[in-house]
Amino acid sequence: MTRRNRTTAPRRGPAWQAAGILLLVALTTLSCKKVALTAPSGSSIQLFTSRTTAGLNSTVTITAVVMEAGGTPVHDGTSVSFFSTLGTMNPAAAVTTNGQAAAQLVTDTQSGTAEITAVSGTAKLASTVKVTVGAVAVGRVDLSANPSSLPSTGGTADLTALVSDTSGNRLQGVPVTFTTNAGSLDRNGVATDASGQATARLTTQVTASVTAAVAGGTSGSVTSTAQTVTVRSAPLASFGTVTLTGKTALITYSATASSGGAAISSVGMSFGDGSAVSNLSSGSSQSITHLYSTLGTFTLVLTVTDAAGETVTATTIIVVQ
Repeated sequence: MTRRNRTTAPRRGPAWQAAGILLLVALTTLSCKKVALTAPSGSSIQLFTSRTTAGLNSTVTITAVVMEAGGTPVHDGTSVSFFSTLGTMNPAAAVTTNGQAAAQLVTDTQSGTAEITAVSGTAKLASTVKVTVGAVAVGRVDLSANPSSLPSTGGTADLTALVSDTSGNRLQGVPVTFTTNAGSLDRNGVATDASGQATARLTTQVTASVTAAVAGGTSGSVTSTAQTVTVRSAPLASFGTVTLTGKTALITYSATASSGGAAISSVGMSFGDGSAVSNLSSGSSQSITHLYSTLGTFTLVLTVTDAAGETVTATTIIVVQ
């Protein structure tokens, strides 16, 4: 019998096994890495913006439409990188769906003009888009006061400035300066909120003219039309002569509207003895008689109210002996 010699393969130890695992991981990693898909040669990019103005600390959508040379959309997943000269783009790179990729222009606290571009491979950019930001975009400031008419003793009015661009779009984060020729303001400068509103409060005892302005707008500075906050004039009330004949008093009085005040709506008088009358005639040098049932000292009170709700009183003393 002939015996054959068998060759036994050398056993590989742990070091060989570890090296094999590392090689397998490396090959797997390399196979998973993918190069970003970009637009093929001859493609074009056209940019669109959801609006051409923006407030501070706000966002605007920028859309890139990427087409191949033959006029068909590029493959889905084509990467497009966005760039802006002002603010930041989020995300900096987006992929297409049906030939479109979108990103947000995120503005900060700087006013100016943002010029946006986009790149994908060797695709040609048709044109950049521009978005004016912050005070530069302001085209109009509208100011209102609530209430616009204050009592004769004065009071407070809430001021609201609405800041928008020339198309009526509200702008956020724009600094507004309030000014008044009378009274005082609780704040002079304030930035608009997300709805484009800036508010302040006026306290005054006399009629005041208020404005709101934004520096650096489309024409260098945009100022609202002056808003007048009126302090109403109270009506006038006074007693004339009081003549006694026994217990009968002949009383003269005056109840008139002041210059610039509203018309008189009611006139009343109490005689100090528990009796009173209302709906007396208004005007100057009016008169009324009253019979007192007892002797004594009495206080007459004349009350005059105008159509704006302003009320004034006058008093006098009568002694019935």
